[in-house]
Amino acid sequence: MTTQRTSWALAREAAGLFLTAFGLLGVLVALGALHWAAGLSTAAAGLLATGILIRPKPDAPRWAHAVRVAVCITGYGGLTGCAFALCIPLGWIGVSLSVALVGLWLTTREHEDEGAA
Repeated sequence: MTTQRTSWALAREAAGLFLTAFGLLGVLVALGALHWAAGLSTAAAGLLATGILIRPKPDAPRWAHAVRVAVCITGYGGLTGCAFALCIPLGWIGVSLSVALVGLWLTTREHEDEGAA
């Protein structure tokens, strides 16, 4: 049985989403006023966290999974770009970590395939 939301509940949810977005924008602007890298890296970290935490269902369309991957790559790329701008060795640490994670992902995937056979 599906329940329909009242117009008051929808208006309350829309107002909550608007206030959340407006509050996050204020935080990003304030951090950007302190230093451009603080605002940009916070926005990139938010994108990365969103991509990691919001998972589409396994039976979701393929494009939903592709969007999640694109959001994660964009967030991590933004963080790595900020790291390069602030201190080049930090940027290389970010690149090396991503290479190491892809290597772990590849070895884990192969191991799971052998166990299923």
